[in-house]
Amino acid sequence: MRRKERKIIRMTQGEIDGRKEQSAKRGYPTSKWVQFCEIMLHNGFGVSYYEALKTFSKYVIIRKGKQKFMVRFSNHKPIKYLEEKGTCDFFVGVTNLGVTRTEDAIKAASTHFGVPIVIAKQPK
Repeated sequence: MRRKERKIIRMTQGEIDGRKEQSAKRGYPTSKWVQFCEIMLHNGFGVSYYEALKTFSKYVIIRKGKQKFMVRFSNHKPIKYLEEKGTCDFFVGVTNLGVTRTEDAIKAASTHFGVPIVIAKQPK
């Protein structure tokens, strides 16, 4: 049997709207990682993502010019040596060092790229 390959998806406003609609139909709020993607997209970043093959983790890749920044959104701790090795630039959720939030990832991305990131109020 062939191993399932990871698929990197370019995030567009249409993809975001589809994710929001799916969540609403199921009675859930929009996922934090989708909100993060929308904020980054509205701030002029290129955004893509992939979903982990064996867990519910999402990996969001933000680009501006030749710079990139990868954020992992997860509901479980990362493997400690991978976290220490720096396989991602930022981890959102429970880590081996504490708990970080989406807002922390936005600040970290702002620092990384050296630009302010505007967070528009999300309509309810």
